[in-house]
Amino acid sequence: MGAPGERPAGLTSPAGDRTTACDKQGTFVGCDLFLLFWPVAATPSLRPDVEATFARAAAEFDVPAPVLLAIAYEASHLDPEAHSQWEGWGLFDLREGSQDPSLENAAALLSEDPNRVASDWRLSTRAAAALLADQARRSNAGVAPAADDLLAWWDAVRAFSGRQEPNLQSLYAQTIFRLVADGLVADTALGHVVLYPHDLDYSSLVTVPPPSSPDSSEADAWTSASTANYSDYSRGASDIDYVVIHTVQGSYSGCISWFQNSSASVSAHYVVRSSDGHTTQMVHEEDVAWHAGNWDYNLASVGIEHEGYVDDCSWYTDAMYRESAALTADIAARQSVPLDRAHIIGHVEVPEANHTDPGSCWDWDYYMDLLNGTSGTSGGEIVGVVADSDVYNGARLVGATVRIEQSGQTTTVGSDGLYRFEDIPFGSYRMWASHPGYADGFCDKTTSGSQEWCSIALFPATSGGDDTGVDDGDDTGDTDRGADPDANAPKLPGTPTSMDEMGGCGCATGARGSPWFVLGGLAFLRRRSSR
Repeated sequence: MGAPGERPAGLTSPAGDRTTACDKQGTFVGCDLFLLFWPVAATPSLRPDVEATFARAAAEFDVPAPVLLAIAYEASHLDPEAHSQWEGWGLFDLREGSQDPSLENAAALLSEDPNRVASDWRLSTRAAAALLADQARRSNAGVAPAADDLLAWWDAVRAFSGRQEPNLQSLYAQTIFRLVADGLVADTALGHVVLYPHDLDYSSLVTVPPPSSPDSSEADAWTSASTANYSDYSRGASDIDYVVIHTVQGSYSGCISWFQNSSASVSAHYVVRSSDGHTTQMVHEEDVAWHAGNWDYNLASVGIEHEGYVDDCSWYTDAMYRESAALTADIAARQSVPLDRAHIIGHVEVPEANHTDPGSCWDWDYYMDLLNGTSGTSGGEIVGVVADSDVYNGARLVGATVRIEQSGQTTTVGSDGLYRFEDIPFGSYRMWASHPGYADGFCDKTTSGSQEWCSIALFPATSGGDDTGVDDGDDTGDTDRGADPDANAPKLPGTPTSMDEMGGCGCATGARGSPWFVLGGLAFLRRRSSR
């Protein structure tokens, strides 16, 4: 895809506020949210006050904090310097113009200069919260839902997307609520972030999309690009010589919306999502998508866009590689394209195109191995908490040992309360946890994506409870609550606490409730540069 324009003059990122949420005793930024942030060692003067900013913004506009975080992660992976292909800026991809999520509309709600909102991620967080609250009122007869009723914000999130088509609004809302339901663990430009899973069933809210008709059986959906953004042809296998690999320079849902915008003058045949490889076809292979920046290559190729930014390797997940490779192999088989690097090329390799995608983060060796069936079994990350008696509200058992029964691999729970196993081949596993003074517990997980959760509750050895934890892929809680598991079910992580329940910060002794997200500083902050 084409590189975005330069940032408008005068837009800079200010130094970070060093005040933490826990410094503000007795305020609404109490530690019931338990937002952790460790200082950035290399640049302490630039340490972002991330936990306080998200907590304040959510409380100020009475919006659900987990949803606000998920919107930022979907848009930019929490990168303040992100600049999307469609002129969106910052953490929330706030866009120039009047169509939401509009930078101008969001800035007006704060009575702020749009340039300041675009350049200061703290202001953009407040602005995004204000915009989400405004959309909630507009879609709910003038009254926003309670912030702790997460599913009641479905229509507000649909409206926040700015999409005009109901199926694209639904796609965006599904993406946001899938993040909230599944949780995430990621390293971002603002630090190490953990959004704990929430027990949500949004299936009844999903709009059924129109019948799909993709060319490839590997595509999951069909959404047509604007007819103003591609050329109507009748190509056959003899006309197609290349598959061109692109990086969107933006989000999956944003790319799909952009290709439907008649003023975009750009399109690709397919778009692949980072988190799970979900693929939408937007131009039929017989037609000519405008993607290569060279008309001769447009005529002779099929283009595949991949969600993300060229200088942020976190977007290139194993799930994306595998689903993209399966798609490319299917295209190549039907269109008689050789599976070699002379015919499977990056946008950077198109003559006269002047692009750098998919960039140095893209692993061509692995991708070609996948195409040629020589990569072997791959996998992803298994992550979870080990907690005292309750995976939601129980104290995190830092230092607990976790072992994969099938392989014997072991690790320990870190200071963030999580254990992690990386590069685990896809399959079925039992994870055993042990900690002094507790009976061993386990959870079971069948993996198929780039990140899977498997949290374990351990019970004191003398408690009389059972010795099992729980496989909480949907984080429904532990298994030792007696005959009526709902009678004493814990408060879901991320459920806001009312002001009269908080009674001060209490940071010295830890949070009363479980965190909805934990954010830790990286040893560096990076700045995005245009491709």
